[in-house]
Amino acid sequence: MGDSSRFLPRSSSFRPDSRRLSDSIPALLSSYRTVLALIWAVGFILLICWQRAAVDSFWGPPPRHIPRLRSVVFNLTDFGAVGDGVTVNTKAFEMAISEIQRRGGGQLNVEAGVWLTAPFNLTSHMTLFLAENAVILGIDFPGKCDNGREGELIFV
Repeated sequence: MGDSSRFLPRSSSFRPDSRRLSDSIPALLSSYRTVLALIWAVGFILLICWQRAAVDSFWGPPPRHIPRLRSVVFNLTDFGAVGDGVTVNTKAFEMAISEIQRRGGGQLNVEAGVWLTAPFNLTSHMTLFLAENAVILGIDFPGKCDNGREGELIFV
């Protein structure tokens, strides 16, 4: 095998450097490369913090709640509607509106999603509230427009 003494220092009094950390920091900072690296790192961290504060979409805005504008509030999903962009929700709209009419007024909340429906009539003393990213998409439903209004989705 090899001689292990060649990996040891030639001095017989080998001891690790016993300087304290507080003594070595000024020596470390005396190098201009270390100082430039620290300035670059601090600047990079500040840039990321600034972007985090300036751009809301990184974590997304806080969820918005649906305001209560009337004393009686209904959600369209309570009447069996599905906002998947495939299910036709005309019956759910009509049942919700008739319930609001029966109660003398109210608010109908439409959650985020794509809600397919044929034309329908609104009632008096009613607020139709669409949440952010909620879309009511009309479908072509022949024979539904029995009141003579062609091309309209919601009748007021």
